[in-house]
Amino acid sequence: MEGARSTTNSDAFSRRLIPIAIAAITVAVFAPALWYGFVLWDDDRNLLANPHYRGLGWAQLRWAFTSAVMGHWIPVTWVTFGLDHALWGMDAFGYHLTNVLLHAANAVLCYLLALRLLGRALPAASPGAIALGGGAAALFFAVHPLRVESVAWITERRDVLSAFFCLLTVLAYLRMCEAEGRARRRWLVASLVAYTLGLLSKSLIMSLPFVLLVIDVYPLRRAAGTRR
Repeated sequence: MEGARSTTNSDAFSRRLIPIAIAAITVAVFAPALWYGFVLWDDDRNLLANPHYRGLGWAQLRWAFTSAVMGHWIPVTWVTFGLDHALWGMDAFGYHLTNVLLHAANAVLCYLLALRLLGRALPAASPGAIALGGGAAALFFAVHPLRVESVAWITERRDVLSAFFCLLTVLAYLRMCEAEGRARRRWLVASLVAYTLGLLSKSLIMSLPFVLLVIDVYPLRRAAGTRR
């Protein structure tokens, strides 16, 4: 009994420690970006020469939701830039900090998502093995070279922000699939809200519902009455 309790406590500690470690490693890897400044490659047109987003007043919010800049309609992303300006003015450090923190949050959300998907796909695996697998998946996502442009380039805030809401959408959808009654409806609404915010951050995630259909088939096994 005592040994089983010790193992349970160890697994619980690991589940708390791993996301903290993932966030810390992600921030450490991308910390040099905090001193990169603005890049004269779209940052100048989007941020340096654009006064319209600067602040969180009605004029800035109306501009964010009614304007497309360089072919992109990304109102929620512009709102975050407005918040950056309210906090930091035109100090690029603050804009980079938001990108890095968003990416660290995404890495943790990726870990939480991996836990749920691995748990459904491998029900016989131990909690420790699932936690280690989820941690490895999250770190692979977090420090992969493909993340560099999205995190280190201020203009690409839309990538990390839409990813944040995309991951929240899937997590809320998984909770909806597990819930019953009113809780099920609440999680469905939460998933739809997160998806909408993601689309308003960058329309690239419009294909996410097809991903959810794939998840329904495996590992959820909800298609054709195969749910376990």
